[in-house]
Amino acid sequence: MSCRPAAELQEEYIISAGQEFVFNDTASTKLFYLSLNELLFDPVPQSCDYVEIVNRSSYPVDLAEISICNRNEQGVLGSPRCLSRDRYLLNPGDYCVLTSDVESLRRGFSLDSGSHCLIIKSMPSMPNDKACVVLLDRDGNIIDECSYTKYMHHCLISDREGIALEKIHPDLPSGETKSWLSASADAAYGTPGRINSQYRSLEACDTAEGFFAEQDWLSPYGDSRQKQLVLRYAFSDQRIANVGIYNRSGAFLGSLAQNALLGARGFFVWQGVDNKGEVPDFGSYLIHIEHFNVEGDCKKQNIVCRILP
Repeated sequence: MSCRPAAELQEEYIISAGQEFVFNDTASTKLFYLSLNELLFDPVPQSCDYVEIVNRSSYPVDLAEISICNRNEQGVLGSPRCLSRDRYLLNPGDYCVLTSDVESLRRGFSLDSGSHCLIIKSMPSMPNDKACVVLLDRDGNIIDECSYTKYMHHCLISDREGIALEKIHPDLPSGETKSWLSASADAAYGTPGRINSQYRSLEACDTAEGFFAEQDWLSPYGDSRQKQLVLRYAFSDQRIANVGIYNRSGAFLGSLAQNALLGARGFFVWQGVDNKGEVPDFGSYLIHIEHFNVEGDCKKQNIVCRILP
C-alpha cells in the first residue's frame, strides 16, 4: 500500500510555494481528468471519512498540484488542502484514497497492499447529512465537484453509518444523484482504493436499440448489488421516455421516468419500492415503457421482472 502524509500545514505550504488560489468557479469537461469516485461521510465509531478519486485521463497526474476543499451553503469555496507536499504521480486508471487516518480507516475496510492513500490531517468537513466536495487544480480551477446528501443512499437503508456512496462509473457526472449508489453489503459497504462494488460499464449491452434490463429480478432486502434493477437504454436518435411500474393486476405502482429526455445511452434505476416508498409483495411486475422522438415515431416496450426475498 502506497501511503504518504500530505501537507499538514496547508496554508504555509501554499504560501511557501508562491501560489495564490484564485477560484475559477466554472467546472469544465476538459478539466474532468480526476473523478470523485467514492465518498464515506458517516463512518462507524473509531473510523473516519474518506474520499476516493480516480485518474480517468490517459496521462499521469501529479497530486501535488491538486487540492480538495468543500463548498458551503452560500456557494463559497473553503480553504483548499493540498493532496501532497511532494511529487506524487497517479497513473491512468488508478485510484487514490484521501483520508485523515489510514489506520482508523482499516478498522472498517480492507485496503489492498497496492492501494494509493494520502493522509490529509485537516480533511475538509464532511457532515453526515449533506455537504459539497470539490477538487481543484493548482490554478484554482474546479476539476470535479459533488454535492451529496444522506438521501442519495438506497431508500431502504435506515442506518447509513459506515456505508459509502459509490459512483457507478468514473465518467458519469459527479453532480448528478443518479450517478451514485450505496456500496453493497458483500463489499463491506465500501471499496476504498479499488473498483467499486456498484461499477457498471457505460457501453450498451446489445447492438439493438431500446431498453434492456441488466437482470430480470431484484431483491431489495438482499445483501448484494441486486438490491436494485438497472434499466439501460441505447438509441441513435434523441428520444423522450415514460417508464412506469405495474403489478400483475395492472395497478400503477410508480414511475421511473416522466417525459425524460434520453441521451445516446444511459440507464434508470428501480430500487424495488412503490411511489409510497414501500416494497411490494414478492412476485412478478411489469415495466411499461413508451418512448418517442420529435418526428412522432413512438414505440412501446414491456419488460417483466421479479421481486425476490
